[in-house]
Formats: sequence, structure tokens, C-alpha cells
Amino acid sequence: MQEKTVERHIRKYLIDKGWKIRKAPKRVGEHGVDIHAWHPKWRRLLYIEVKGGTSGRYKVQAMHCAFYMVLGQIISRMSIQGNDPKRGRIYAIGIPYSWLRIFKNKIKKMKYGWKLLKLRIFLVKTTGEVIEKPYGLMLK
Repeated sequence: MQEKTVERHIRKYLIDKGWKIRKAPKRVGEHGVDIHAWHPKWRRLLYIEVKGGTSGRYKVQAMHCAFYMVLGQIISRMSIQGNDPKRGRIYAIGIPYSWLRIFKNKIKKMKYGWKLLKLRIFLVKTTGEVIEKPYGLMLK
């Protein structure tokens, strides 16, 4: 599933959950977070970095590389207190559901770092269904 498709499904999911999207989809070459949203009731900001697959012959390598790229991108956007609930910010990553096993295996090898980041995960199935998981469930 391509990155644009993953992002489109996550945006729709967030809007259905009451989030207000603050940033239009990025154009080619544009920098910044992929999805920036605000929830007026919960008074929270949400920053999501999205990754998707390629249709080339290096699909598996791209998936492994995407793990480290998405972590680097989201960490570079974090404020000094990161995902501290008192700060009203939530940092997350969005990936295709088919990547779950590989990402989970990588996360288990860095469990202490993962506990510090507390990233929320948005998984997108090929049907368009979005599954939201807290960081702790990725360690089980």
C-alpha cells in the first residue's frame, strides 16, 4: 500500500473521530509532518509521520528502511517533553497493516527506547480500515 493511500485513510479516520486536520497533504518535496491535527474536545495536537510501500522489487528492504526513517523523522519533530500527556501533544506513526509483524519485531529489540518515545501506531488495512494502537501493545 502506497504512502498516499495510507495517509488518505488515516485522515478520513481522524475526521470521523472528531479531529480537525490542520495541514493539507504535502506536495512533492515539501517538508514537515505528514498529518497535523487538533481535537477541540480533548484539546490535543496530533503529529503523524506516515510511511507506505513501494511497488518495486525491493519491497522488503524498503519496509525495513522505513522503520528507521519514520523514527528519525518523528523524533526530529518532537518538542523537549515529547509525548508527555501534560503537554497536549501526541506523536504517532502510520503504516500499512501488513508491516505490523516486522515493525513489532524491531520495536521489541528497542523496548526501553520505545517506552521513552510512547508513539501511537495507526495501522491501515487494504480494506481502508484503520486500527489505532497505543505504544504498549507493540511490546507484547
